[in-house]
Amino acid sequence: MKIVLAVSVLMQISGAVIAIFSSKRISRPITSFIAGILVTAAVYTALSQSIIHHTLFSSSVATLVVSSAVLCSIIYIVWVSKKYNENLKHIQLQKDMERYMQQGSTHKTTIKNMMKKLNIALQTDASAIIVTSDSEFGYKLMTSNNLSRRLQKYFSNKYNGLISSVLRTKQQVIIPKIADDENGFFLASVRRAGFNSFMGAPIIVNGGTPVGVLALYSKRAKRYSTSECALIDAVSSQIGITLDRARLLDKIQKLNFESVRALVEAIEIRDPYTKGHSTQVAELSVKIASYMGFTPLQQSMIEFAGLLHDVGKIAIPEKILHKETALTRREWAQIKQHTELSAKIIDPITNLRPISEWILHHHERWDGSGYPSGKSGLQIPIESRILAVCDTYSAMTGNRPYRKALSDRASRKEIKKVAGTQLDPDIVQVFLSTYDTGQAQSIFGREVAKVM
Repeated sequence: MKIVLAVSVLMQISGAVIAIFSSKRISRPITSFIAGILVTAAVYTALSQSIIHHTLFSSSVATLVVSSAVLCSIIYIVWVSKKYNENLKHIQLQKDMERYMQQGSTHKTTIKNMMKKLNIALQTDASAIIVTSDSEFGYKLMTSNNLSRRLQKYFSNKYNGLISSVLRTKQQVIIPKIADDENGFFLASVRRAGFNSFMGAPIIVNGGTPVGVLALYSKRAKRYSTSECALIDAVSSQIGITLDRARLLDKIQKLNFESVRALVEAIEIRDPYTKGHSTQVAELSVKIASYMGFTPLQQSMIEFAGLLHDVGKIAIPEKILHKETALTRREWAQIKQHTELSAKIIDPITNLRPISEWILHHHERWDGSGYPSGKSGLQIPIESRILAVCDTYSAMTGNRPYRKALSDRASRKEIKKVAGTQLDPDIVQVFLSTYDTGQAQSIFGREVAKVM
């Protein structure tokens, strides 16, 4: 009898311990968990009283039966709460992934953020995206999270059997625990790097051929549940969509760039004196933007702006463009309209709309005496100020109907002379200096941060 009562008490204490331990580990939904415990306790009280008074068994046996039921109930509640909480986290993770995809960042930044979030959700320690490559090595590491450089170099090896297996079978490959005596090239390298578990999932685009592998690493032995495997597949699909979107955008951008070049060449045929001018402004603008810390996407946009900054001149009569004598006031007014005309031509093109404002203001002056709006200083978009410096230099070093080209040295001297009146003195400093990256970023760090 005493033994039965002791076992009963022990089971009740075990149930309480499990409940307390689980309530600390399960952050959500804690209210439903507590509610379940309270319901179980209420049922326990009712059943114990009923069984003790109406059963043919002794009270101690009845207590043992009820205690067993309570313990099983608590364990079940813990299991259900854990599963519910896990599913809730997975749903939230997928929402975060969708948000990353809609933020408009570069595809590498988007994927890196997705990987970090996945590592946190699955409690893994590192991850990597390996994509197929046309090179002789076969694979290429696109990006990684928490992986050493030494381990990263092994991804491009064409003899990487695990990666090949994932790509060939289109199935996940899971190594819950890497053997201590593992002698395989890749897994041995993973083991030496301090990881004990590997998981690889295929990245498939539109149900076709895999384009890469999502790899996860854990420092401890790790088994993946069915729901975790499903989550990894879902994330892999989202990464595949991001990669495919990046590929399409790159193709579209190349087509746009070629179309813009064709348009610029058509314009320059009307004005042979400016042949190559827009291309030079674009190249110089990208160089300055690069040293100022602009992102690749921003550099690409300012390159478009450089190519298209004079597109409005297509509406200016050739007799004005080719005039060798001084322009009349009316002719000069027509010339000044080219910035507004350029902006109007570009504005309907959705992908290029941001650059229309930069082009509109690239003839504003630092002292406020420029056109079309009379903006001054930092009121002028930073991209417009970059274009202004490059446009001024290119114009001076090129032949015009009314004068011969100036030398590089004379042009730079003139630019230095107008710094602080016509041109932004800081951008002029970058243009004339040896383009020390650190110096340029320290000058423009705050301002560049605003446009990123």
